[in-house]
Amino acid sequence: MNKQNQKTGTQSQSLCELISDEERAAIRAPIENAQTLPRRAFIDTGFFQYEKKHILRRSWFAVAFSSELAAPGDCVPLEVLGYPILLMRGSDSQLRAFHNVCPYDGCEVLITPKKGLAYLTTPYHGWQYGLDGTLCAAGYWDGTEAAASLDLRALGADLHPVPCTEWFGTVFVWLEGEAQAFDSANRAVMEFCSRVDIDRLRVGRDENNHPQISEFRIDANWKTVYENYAVNVYHEHFVHAMYHKSPHVPRVDAGGNKTYTEVNDPSGLLGIHYDNSIGASFYGDSGLPPIRLRDGSANDRNCIINVFPNWAVTVIHNCARIALFLPHEVGRGAQRLATFFDVDAAGRASLLEERKRSEQQGIRARKEDNAICESIQRARRSPAVSAQFYSPFWDNMHYTLSNLVLSRLEEGERRASND
Repeated sequence: MNKQNQKTGTQSQSLCELISDEERAAIRAPIENAQTLPRRAFIDTGFFQYEKKHILRRSWFAVAFSSELAAPGDCVPLEVLGYPILLMRGSDSQLRAFHNVCPYDGCEVLITPKKGLAYLTTPYHGWQYGLDGTLCAAGYWDGTEAAASLDLRALGADLHPVPCTEWFGTVFVWLEGEAQAFDSANRAVMEFCSRVDIDRLRVGRDENNHPQISEFRIDANWKTVYENYAVNVYHEHFVHAMYHKSPHVPRVDAGGNKTYTEVNDPSGLLGIHYDNSIGASFYGDSGLPPIRLRDGSANDRNCIINVFPNWAVTVIHNCARIALFLPHEVGRGAQRLATFFDVDAAGRASLLEERKRSEQQGIRARKEDNAICESIQRARRSPAVSAQFYSPFWDNMHYTLSNLVLSRLEEGERRASND
């Protein structure tokens, strides 16, 4: 039975209305007989609302790049999963996140990004907030300019904080419920990336010395984008121009054995890694210095890795590409892409063209993938196929993803039943 959502006044559906017992059993069947999530999971608005509440807002969700808020006083307002969020770099260089709403007047505290602020002045009534979210002044509250008699703390009008952290040049937030410790929740990827000296990596700079960050609209469901990026290996030869010239794609040898190692962690760390000699056949040579490992040596392994639910990284010999997918609706979102280079190469003017060439490789690949994701989204309107099936050779990671999504949905179902 539908329940009235007292907070929003909208109807919320239970999970049993969104996915049947038979569909759950089909998802959990052995991969040889299993089916994917039903097409409803990719096109139904109610399904997406359930995912937002029980999966996406209850995860460490990637929202921005640290380089976008590089200096104290840099502030960026965002909409994240339907919530207005404000990111601020404090005078102590600490990055903080808040709900972007003034407790007094209900207006956003900041409407457009700003650089180098000492404090924020709200657009509606001119209240002033410190970079730590503390209310500093409420001029004319009592009719006088300074409102000196006002006890600001008694108003209880400081901004409401949002759990926030930074890792690998990326800003993550946790929007609902009690946040898990980031290191614990992301132990698998942190261990996987531990050999790379990520402290040496910086977003590449353009000719104006600005961090080069690209953004694309994608008319596709977030799970399709996630599955396509690193989980789906089979498609590379057919979709990506850079792979056509390589003798290593499809990624099997003459005996039909995989030439890569799968990363298939049930937490949602999904992808592949392979030798740099194979990667060189895709990406070619460049004058860029290599990424360094913790021991000081040059990176010799390539990887394409997803971290559930919306962060992905590709690490090759001389750069790392990080992609974030920010879903706005059930079938629409934005992908943001940044390419990281060694600190000695990220801003060097003499390497500008090499950086552009590397960045364009990533952009071309994203555009090729995004066209496929959008085609899948359109095809899912058809009632002819209710769910897809798997190749046991290629699709183990996709199978893990489908089961992870179902498990997280059922966790939400149990929480809801206990509320």
